Amino acid sequence: MQNIFKKIIQAKDKYNSSIVFDSRLIKKNDIFIGLKSNNRDGNLFALDAIKKGAIFAIVDNNKLAHENIIYTKSVQSFIKKFIKFLLGTYKGKIVAISGSVGKTTTKENIFHILNNNQFKAYRSFKNFNNILGLQFSIMNMDINSKFAVFELGINAPKEMDNLIKILQPHYSLLTSVEDSHIGNFKNFSNLFANKIKIFNSKRLIKGLINIRNDNIQLPKKIINKVKRINLENLNIKAHKHDNFVISFKNNNSYQKIYSDKDGIFLETAVISFLFLKLFIRKFSNKKFFYKEAILNSRGNVVNKRYKDRIIKVYDHSYNASPYSLKKQIIHFDNLKVTKKLCIIGSIKELGNQTEKYHRALLEDIKDLKVKRIILIGEEFFKLRSSYKTYNFYKSYKNYINVMKKDLEYGKNIFVMGSRLNNLDKVIQHIC
Repeated sequence: MQNIFKKIIQAKDKYNSSIVFDSRLIKKNDIFIGLKSNNRDGNLFALDAIKKGAIFAIVDNNKLAHENIIYTKSVQSFIKKFIKFLLGTYKGKIVAISGSVGKTTTKENIFHILNNNQFKAYRSFKNFNNILGLQFSIMNMDINSKFAVFELGINAPKEMDNLIKILQPHYSLLTSVEDSHIGNFKNFSNLFANKIKIFNSKRLIKGLINIRNDNIQLPKKIINKVKRINLENLNIKAHKHDNFVISFKNNNSYQKIYSDKDGIFLETAVISFLFLKLFIRKFSNKKFFYKEAILNSRGNVVNKRYKDRIIKVYDHSYNASPYSLKKQIIHFDNLKVTKKLCIIGSIKELGNQTEKYHRALLEDIKDLKVKRIILIGEEFFKLRSSYKTYNFYKSYKNYINVMKKDLEYGKNIFVMGSRLNNLDKVIQHIC
C-alpha cells in the first residue's frame, strides 16, 4: 500500500493535484476518493471523476473497472493509513489551534505571519475542523512546508481525543474556553476538560491557553509545557499612527506590534504574537494581523448597497457563544459610527441553561447606546414579555417581512447569532 501512497504524493508534487471527495469539484489531475457516508456512496461517482480529469480514483467497490481506478478493501481504512503515512513522512512542525472564539481567524493569521516571515507554511481548509475536515486537510497538506497549521473544533465529549490521536501536534493553542455548545457537555468543568485535551499530544513541545478565570487549574501533566495568559489582563490598546499600532502589557512592560486592521481583531493579533514567540524567537517584521486572515474566517465587514447608499454590515452570522456575542456587541456599540442597528440571533446548544444565558445577555446589553435592537429566535422570543424595549421575532422569516424600515434607518448593522437562526439570509436581503 505504501507504493500507492508514494504514487499519490508524486502526483501531488508533479501536477499540484488535490485530493477530492466530491466529484463535482474535480479538476484535471486531481485524485478522487470514493468515500461512503450515511446517504452517499462515493464509489458511484468514481468513473465520472475520471471523465472529468481525475488522474486516478480510490474505491472499495471491486466491480468498478478502469485503468485509473485503484481498488482497496476499505476506503475509510485507506484514508487512515494514508494519513498516518503522510504525518510520519512530514519533517516540519504541526500546529493545532482550537477554542470557543476566533479559531479560524487566528489560524489564518498565524499562517500568513509564518509565510510573510519566510517560513513556508500550510494551513487547513476554511473552517474544516471536525474529523472529516481534518482528514481532508491532512491528505492535501504540503509535506515540504516547514509548518502545518490546523484548526480543531469540538461540540461534544471525546471529539478532541479523536482529533489529537490523528494529528499529534508539536504546538497547540486554545484561543479561549467559553460556554459554546455547553448543552452538549455535563457542565463547564466537563467542557473545559475536553477542550484542554488539545495539549495531550505525545509530541507536544509547547502550548498556550487563554483563560479568563484565573482560578482554573491546569492538569499537572501539561502545566510545565503550557503557558497560560488572560488577554483581558493584558490591557490591550489600539493606537492609530502612520501604521496601526497595538500595545499590550506583557511582563510589566508594554509591547508594541503592528497591524493593518482597525480594532476588530486586536486580540487575534496579540495571541498570534504570543503563541508564535513560544517557538520562533525572531520575526523579520512586527506585523501581526494580516487582512488576508479574514478572507477564510467567519467574521467580516462587508458593504451592501441599499437603494442609493451603502450599508456597512458587521457580519458574524456563522455562530456565537454567550461571551463572544456580548463582547462583539459591546465592541460595535463603542464604534464611532452613526445610525447603528443590532440584529441578534439566539444561541443554540446551551441545554437547560438556555433561558439563564439569554436573560443574562439581555441584562448585559440593556444600557447600550444602540437603541434599535432586533432579537431573532425562539429562545429570545420566549422572553418578550419581560423585555418590552427590544424587538422580538420568532424566526428570520418573520423579520425579513418587516425589515424595510430598519434598512431605511440603519447605516451600520451588526449581525450575530447561532447559524441555525439563518441570519445569513437576513444579510442577503440587505441589497
